[in-house]
This record gives sequence, C-alpha cells and structure tokens, in this order.
Amino acid sequence: MKRHSRKFLAVVAASALLFPLAACGDHVASLSSIGAQGTGEGAYQISATIPSAASLVRNAPVMMTDATVGSVADIKVVDWAAEVTIRLDKDVRIPKGSYAMIGMTSVLGSSHLEIVPPAEPSGQYVAPGDSLEQVDCPESANLPRPEGQGVPGVTLAQNIDPCRYPTTEQVLSSLSVVLNGGGLAQMGEIVSELSDALGGRGEELSTLIPRMNTLVSDLDEQTENIIAATDGLARLTARINEQEPTVQRALDSGPQILQLLVDQRTNLIGSLGAVGDLSATANEIMARGADDLKVVAPNMNKLLSQLAQTGPALTNSLRILLTFPFLQEQISTIVKGDYVNSDLVLDLTFDRLNRTMLTSVGLTGPEGLLGTSAGNARKSTDPLRAPFDRNRNVPAPKKKTPEKKAPDGKTPSRTTAPTTSKREGN
Repeated sequence: MKRHSRKFLAVVAASALLFPLAACGDHVASLSSIGAQGTGEGAYQISATIPSAASLVRNAPVMMTDATVGSVADIKVVDWAAEVTIRLDKDVRIPKGSYAMIGMTSVLGSSHLEIVPPAEPSGQYVAPGDSLEQVDCPESANLPRPEGQGVPGVTLAQNIDPCRYPTTEQVLSSLSVVLNGGGLAQMGEIVSELSDALGGRGEELSTLIPRMNTLVSDLDEQTENIIAATDGLARLTARINEQEPTVQRALDSGPQILQLLVDQRTNLIGSLGAVGDLSATANEIMARGADDLKVVAPNMNKLLSQLAQTGPALTNSLRILLTFPFLQEQISTIVKGDYVNSDLVLDLTFDRLNRTMLTSVGLTGPEGLLGTSAGNARKSTDPLRAPFDRNRNVPAPKKKTPEKKAPDGKTPSRTTAPTTSKREGN
C-alpha cells in the first residue's frame, strides 16, 4: 500500500508541475515575473517600435533617466521591425517625442530597454495604449556608415545596430582594432625617434622651455586683443556675406578687368616710364635750384608772417572784389530790383593813382625808396631826410606873446565883456 500511495503522489506532483508549463504558448520567460515593475495596481501599457530587438527578452527592465520605470511585456515582429509592449508603473509619465533604445545593463551581457526623452519637451505625455514611433536615433546618425568595400579589420561584431547602444563584445572588438592596427604599435618607434632627435640637445631644450613659457604668457596677456580681432574678423565676414551679390559681380568682372589691363600693357609701361622721366627731371631741377630754394625758403616765412599780419583786412577786401564798388550786404539796400543803371567816370591816370591808390601800397614816395613805412615823412617838408631825423617826433617850442601892460604898470585883469539884449518892439 505504501508503495502505491507514494507512486500516486509522485504522479500527481509531476502533473501539477507540467500542467502550467504545457499551458504556456512559448517558454518560461513568457510568464510575468512576480513583483516586476509595471505589474502592480494602476499600471498601464504602451508600445515602442525599434529596428531590432536582438538580446532583449521578456520581463527585461525598462529604464528612463537611469531609473527603472517598468518592464518588457511582449516582443513581436511587425513589418520587419520589433514592436515591444512595455508595462509602466502608474506614476510614470513618458513625454511625447521619446524613443526607445536597447542598452546594456551590465558587462555580462544583460540588456534593458532605455526610453530617451526628447531634448525639448512639449509638455504633453504619452497616454495608455499609445505607441512610441520608430525614429532616426540621434546616436545612430553620428556613427559613420562605410559604403562599398568594407573597412579592413572591422568585423561584424563592431557594426552598431541602429537605436542600440554598443554591447560589451562590440566595445572589446573595437578596442582590439585600436590596439592591433590603430597605431599604438608604432608608439615605440615614435619614442625612439624623439629620443634620437632630442639626444644631446639638453641646453637647447632648457632654453626652449622658458621661451615657450614666455610665448604662452604673452598670448595670455593678449587674450582680449585676440578676442577683439576675432570679433572684428567675424564682423568683416558678416559684412562681406551681406555684400555677397556685389562681391560676386566683382569676381565675375575680374577677368574682364585683367584682360583690359593686358590690352593696355603698352600704355601702362609708357606711363610708368614717363613717371620715371618726370622724377628724374624733378630731381635735376631740385639739384640745380637747391641754392635758390635755400634762399627762398627763409624768406617765405617772412612773407607768410606779413600776410598773417593783414588779419581780417585781406578777407574783407575779397568781399568787395566781385561786387565792386558795393559790398554784397549793401547791394540789396542800394539796388532795388534786378538791375541798376549807372554812369561812372574812372580816372586811371598815373597822377590820380599816385595820389590815391598807389600811396597805400608803398610803391611811390618815401616808402618806395625806403622799403618801410615812412612815418611822418608825408607831413615833413623834406620827405627824404625826415625819416632819418631823430628829433622829428619832438614838438617845436611854442612862441610866447608879450602881454600888454596898463599905463600904471599893472597887468590889466580880465573882465567879462558886457552883454546886451535886444527887445522886440510891439
């Protein structure tokens, strides 16, 4: 009896274990993990489409900003892409515009699904049942894609799938490529060549390092100037960009201008030769007249000083030059209308000019002989000797008139003359 009862219990226990396993459509991994993220009360589901779900399994954790927010519920293939059903906790909110990527949870190879929020959130969130559309992952756009012949030394393990972080195998494979064929093997040769180049030049290196320090210090002191020059160059570039049509026209007309210069080559050569001849002639004239210039140059100072002493008289005289004999300001008060009739008699004889206009310029009389102002020579009887008379400015003594005396010998006193008045008759 005991043997039969033990066999019966063993058959019942085996049936109890095999029944749930037989009820599974796939395998043990398809069952929900007890206590997994996104399986509690209030949890909801969304879906995400990624190009490939290799190494991702059901119940894998779902992470966002390095925090576990849910788990993978199901994975299926739709239109040559992987559609992943995601379970999320009730307090998790996924911004719209997010996308999913597969990442490595540990170096041992376990994977998780990473939800990457958008760089600029719109403030809207994914509702339960919505889907994260498949997008061109920014990380994938930065990876070079070789076209045509494959890159030597790069195996299939080094090719990064889209929307997927590099795996441990891919990182180690890329590191092996760098170590084996990336130039590190030539570091020994580089160090050896540097040792040969710098060997025996310790003094030069000892002086080079302080100079380098001085150069770096000077550049550091000129940082503001360098930045200002860079800003100025940026402004110049912007200004040139604004004038792009004008610059383009100038570049288009450049060949024509060059052709014109080529056509005028003979004339240009002749002009340059004439300029050379002119320079030689000017040098010859300057060499011959050097002595005269040395005499004229000091006298120019005297001439200019005399011209400066005229003051406003010269400029005021120019005011009447074009409107002689009236000033410009007085024409409106003298001439009423557009024209005026006049009858002028001009006496331009030498005698008249000598007595009037020529007396002020010093061409005649004592001034013409002396070359300077005659002073009181005009008032003297002898104009040739009066300027040289030292006592010409001393006034002559006045003659005293004798006073008349009275008969008794006394000086008569001054009395006021009597005044008379006339009365008008009636």
